[in-house]
Amino acid sequence: MKRSVFTALLGLLMSGCAGGGDTPEDTLRIGTIFSTTGPAASAGISSLEAATLAVEEINATGGVLGRPLELINRDDRNDPDRGRAAAQALVELQVPVIIGALTSEATLAASEVSRDAQVVLLSSSSTASVLTTAADNGYLFRTCPSDILQSRLVAQRAMAKSFRRVAVIHVPGAYGTGFASAFEADFTALGGTVTGLAEYVEGQTSYMDLLTEVYTGNPEAIVLAGYPVEASQIIRDYLSSFLVRGTFWFFTDALEDPEFITAVGASGFTFAHEGTGPAATNTAPYRAFQTAYRNKYGKESILPIDTTAYDAIYLAALALEAAGQPEGSSVREHLTAVSRDGTPYGPTEYRQAVEALRAGQDINFEGASGPVDLDANGDVVSPYHVWRISGGRLEILEPSVNP
Repeated sequence: MKRSVFTALLGLLMSGCAGGGDTPEDTLRIGTIFSTTGPAASAGISSLEAATLAVEEINATGGVLGRPLELINRDDRNDPDRGRAAAQALVELQVPVIIGALTSEATLAASEVSRDAQVVLLSSSSTASVLTTAADNGYLFRTCPSDILQSRLVAQRAMAKSFRRVAVIHVPGAYGTGFASAFEADFTALGGTVTGLAEYVEGQTSYMDLLTEVYTGNPEAIVLAGYPVEASQIIRDYLSSFLVRGTFWFFTDALEDPEFITAVGASGFTFAHEGTGPAATNTAPYRAFQTAYRNKYGKESILPIDTTAYDAIYLAALALEAAGQPEGSSVREHLTAVSRDGTPYGPTEYRQAVEALRAGQDINFEGASGPVDLDANGDVVSPYHVWRISGGRLEILEPSVNP
């Protein structure tokens, strides 16, 4: 998607979601931290679209605690310091729940603020394993699976393809470093050798020197854990100077993004590769989400994090209903409970789920992304799918794989 389209869409979304104007006293605010500018803008805008859709659906059925929801987004530009500032701005608006941030580094920074303010922070896309053990006092949750699962799956698939020497190129920060370390441990345990862990510098116009260094270890395959802008430059440099090496590439979930395809070029993905990402479930809630998203935005939702952002809004709304008040500490106590061990309800059954809660019954929210069963660490466990890029489009090779 081109920058001009980003700008136009951003203006449309933020006119209804940004806050800062007059807000009716009976409106219940929920905060989001999605990058709508910067290197992760395409994913952030897509997540904001999905969250906005969920809010509109909930409001159409009566809102939360008898009040309409208002979504207030703060753009962190995929930057941890901005993520911390965004969380502080939302806390000052007295929101009981914040959905976000988009990336793990920004989420960790934001969690320092939300923890101290006793506000729930529910990320729909931050997968770094360090979030599981973060010092968050129980206020940090996520609707996407941890990279502990993804690293294990990639290691298993590399071994199954008879690769014994694999290098990792990764983005700096919690996401890239955490994934690289976990993959090294998993692949080594299976009998493989990691020939190098190469951290790239963001914002470079060439990664030829990095690739030259990586190839000194003679890897049979390379795992690339990063974001579309720099990852696409790495692949373009590979195509221009290293294609003769015939390397197999593994891509992680953050590269399951049309921006990655566009930046490399649709005709560029003729080399051997595959990617992994949270599996899209072909369930009634998923199909209903796709229909509603298409009707609202005139396009298909193609990013897995769209469904997890959508589900995060519904989980937060149901936890608020269960709490009976818009207090972060009360929401924290009910968020896990509404996600599991009760009567199943999907997004289209939101009003019935609310009635069940008010009748003192246990509910189990089943989302568009699948079961969203939060564990004691605030994590979910879900299968992955395996994808590749063919003819300029994402193609699912295996729809559901459990590490």
